[in-house]
Amino acid sequence: MSKYIDAISSPAELRAIPENEMPAVCEEYRAFLIENAKEHGGHLASNLGVVELSVALHRIFDSPKDHIIFDVGHQAYVHKLITGRKSGFSTLRKPGGLSGFTSRAESEHDPFGAGHSSTSVSAALGFAVADKLAGREAFTVCVLGDGAYTGGMIHEAMNNCRPDLPMIIILNENRMSISKNQGAFASYLSGVRLSRKYRRFKRGTKSFLAHLPLIGKPLTRLFSGFKSLVKRVVYKSNYFESLGLTYLGPVVGNDYAALSNALLEAKEIGRTVVLHIETVKGKGYSLAEEHPEAFHSVSHKESSESFHSVFAGSLATHASQNERVVAVTAAMGIGTGLASFGEQYPSRYFDVGIAEPHALTFAAGLSAAGMVPYVAIYSTFLQRGYDNILHDIALQNLPVHLMIDRAGLAVSDGATHHGIFDVAFLSHIPGISIYAPATFGSLRAILEKTKDAKAPVAIRYPNAAESPLVRDTFYKDGDYESFGVRANFESGKTLEVLFITYGQIAERVLSAEVILSAEGISCGTILLEALAPYEKTAERLRPYLADAERVIFVEEGIKNGGAGMILSTLLPEKKITVAAIANGFAKPASPCDLYDFVGLSPARLAALAHRLLEK
Repeated sequence: MSKYIDAISSPAELRAIPENEMPAVCEEYRAFLIENAKEHGGHLASNLGVVELSVALHRIFDSPKDHIIFDVGHQAYVHKLITGRKSGFSTLRKPGGLSGFTSRAESEHDPFGAGHSSTSVSAALGFAVADKLAGREAFTVCVLGDGAYTGGMIHEAMNNCRPDLPMIIILNENRMSISKNQGAFASYLSGVRLSRKYRRFKRGTKSFLAHLPLIGKPLTRLFSGFKSLVKRVVYKSNYFESLGLTYLGPVVGNDYAALSNALLEAKEIGRTVVLHIETVKGKGYSLAEEHPEAFHSVSHKESSESFHSVFAGSLATHASQNERVVAVTAAMGIGTGLASFGEQYPSRYFDVGIAEPHALTFAAGLSAAGMVPYVAIYSTFLQRGYDNILHDIALQNLPVHLMIDRAGLAVSDGATHHGIFDVAFLSHIPGISIYAPATFGSLRAILEKTKDAKAPVAIRYPNAAESPLVRDTFYKDGDYESFGVRANFESGKTLEVLFITYGQIAERVLSAEVILSAEGISCGTILLEALAPYEKTAERLRPYLADAERVIFVEEGIKNGGAGMILSTLLPEKKITVAAIANGFAKPASPCDLYDFVGLSPARLAALAHRLLEK
């Protein structure tokens, strides 16, 4: 049993513990994080680095009256523990359990939900301005990692910041986001250093001058102008102060006393302050300190070949055959598998930081200039670049390859990371071909087929290994070349139930077919590997539909505007029932099987078939 943290269920209880015992409290939280991650998984390295910061924030500020906003949210575990969620930590990152990120629905201490990077300063500015307009006295504090600083929204928000707000922007520099930070701003932050000796000299001199009789105030004003000149000449111009904001730092963020003093100073200033701290990602756990990227998120899944590793390997082969092939990612080199490509072809690998819109338009420029770009982005993050796909890629009919990773439901990460919208929003953009390989072999075949594409191509795949059941059912002969529409029955066979599906949900569909077949119901499944252009897919499907009594299109994506709805419109001669995600964000309120919750488990699909047959 822990001496301190078991008794802390609110910030007030934390504040009741003597200040000199805070380092011990921090060590208990750090030990809890390590043990919990070993047992349940979760984001580890990022949270180990901000233990002292989380404790100090809740000692110095009064949440929820004061607003503490975490960028991304995966560095908020200690914040969750302090604010009364320790007892539910075994449900962390499970459907219906505690979110792995901040969530307004989960606690009044989470003023703003987060799952995507670089939103914190914009949101914090909104809170601070709203408080000022309403006459409320409250501080707004946002915590962002320097990885988030590569995102354009941060700079848009900083440009809009006002110096007269009680707002503190904590820039947590740990030299890592998920992949190593890339870009000029990451380099700039590593070089921003206002010496502590300079700050002590400034404070001491101002105090001395202010106490001189008669001439003290005029000399203080003169000194302020002179010290600004000295700082520009000797210490170089400070980006944040050039924006009119007060800058403090850098401060050692894992030194509780130093950090606490800096936060108190920032609070005392009472204006918009940028507090620059330096922390060690993975602090207190040697393996995580040495390999922070590997311990960013801890999982108990056995490592195996995955769709993104197959993609990266295939792309390297294409690159060896075509010097115009280039790869682009947005701070997800490891997650998308492209880091290995970068090791082989460093001059043709571009990690642009957390900047998905830029990544897409950059790729459009590469394509327009004659290169063959492959942009690998998680489905949930691709949403951030919709305009860039629409206007910069599709409107100009540029053959950019959109490699859409993490397609489908994100069981651990939840609503902010579900890859369930890409098919719907891409399907309504003219000219894009959409593919959904369900096996490694089909992914390789699609990459080969589209390598000389003359128009935009989207290839979506899950964060998983291939399903042996799907592979052995649809690819018995090892033929991956004739992809498009595959069936596990002969055309012309009369069926009571026909399933049509695509992607990783195919395994659950086949399991539903097993349930129905055991009950004597004749059924079959069609696997689609190509979705758009839909007119072509509809023509390929038409011969299979005539002899089916009931047709169910199963889709691990949103129903409205999805592939099932589009194809049912193109095939009016046959009623097609669409089984897809109809409840918006697929966000259960209590622990459950996520696929069962959205109606896509084998049992729920079999039950749907029964209801249709009874009509």
